[in-house]
Amino acid sequence: MMHKSRHILMATVLTILFAVPSLQAAPGAAGRTGVVDFARILQQMPEAKKAESTLNATAEPFKKELQRMNQDLQKSLEAYSQARAGMSQQARELKEKDLNLKAQGMKKYEQEKFGRGGIVQKKEQELITPIRQKLLTAIQSVAQKEGFSLVLDKQAMVYGAADTDITFKVMNQLNIK
Repeated sequence: MMHKSRHILMATVLTILFAVPSLQAAPGAAGRTGVVDFARILQQMPEAKKAESTLNATAEPFKKELQRMNQDLQKSLEAYSQARAGMSQQARELKEKDLNLKAQGMKKYEQEKFGRGGIVQKKEQELITPIRQKLLTAIQSVAQKEGFSLVLDKQAMVYGAADTDITFKVMNQLNIK
């Protein structure tokens, strides 16, 4: 989930920079730049905690099935390695083909459930999109009130004055303590 959070974070930064024109400075206009700790706010949002719990509940049966498939494959590999010496060439080839099919089936299952475009990723997008939109709306609202024409994620900041950090103001906007 942490790796995916980084992807979500970067997508949000890009959304803020490119998809929210009201936050971009007009040509020639002097604008203030603010920063917000997107990950910190997201982590503390009750909706995000609930979404993570729902996502874990969705993924758990798939994880268990994947573990069962892996254990079954390992047992089959052990049995094959013990019986291999006494098998004919044709029987070995047949068993190796069967083992390869099991391994491929396991990889396919993992891809369908956890891979790009898989069930878990789709569920994550379904859960996170409205939360992200709510957070972006709060950031935009605070930025407009405070006179910021551009807001960046704090992780992208190299240097900034403390008065440019609107994290706590956004948290107050979202009623996060």
